[in-house]
Amino acid sequence: MEEADTLSLIGRTIADKYAVESIVGQGGFAIVYRAMHLLWKRPVALKVFKALSDFSPKDRQRLLDEFVQEGQLLAELSERSSAIVQARDMGMLDVANGEQVPYMVLEWLEGATLEAVIADERTRKLPLRSLDEVIRLLDPAAEALALAHRKGIAHRDVKPANVFVLGDRAARPR
Repeated sequence: MEEADTLSLIGRTIADKYAVESIVGQGGFAIVYRAMHLLWKRPVALKVFKALSDFSPKDRQRLLDEFVQEGQLLAELSERSSAIVQARDMGMLDVANGEQVPYMVLEWLEGATLEAVIADERTRKLPLRSLDEVIRLLDPAAEALALAHRKGIAHRDVKPANVFVLGDRAARPR
């Protein structure tokens, strides 16, 4: 099922350099798009906050401040670990209804969520992974969480849908 582009960004170019191609996911507060960096000719993930106008001015500013802080934290933590997605840029953009909303540009990751990997393995009726295979698969996520915890940061939403498995890490050893 294809998700609706409620912000009408597909086909637009943001900040004269990010050509928005498609929606890859959305949550309660943001939509994530795949975009092409027009100068570097590389895909990026564009995380766009949605519906700031649904909140009071006080809450709007708090949510905007939290979004900027999230970008700062990602930039800082991703410098210390390749297991944390890199934040590469931030800005504001106008959406179809005239509202200005913040966006964050993240590195594009090739792979799938842990939730999708598990669902695929169940569908294909693969045997459960061994303990060593599970540790190898989850080690990058554990490293990232440990780094955040050492800095006093709690993720607050750790679940298989929010853990991204890169490339061949999802592949089962033969």
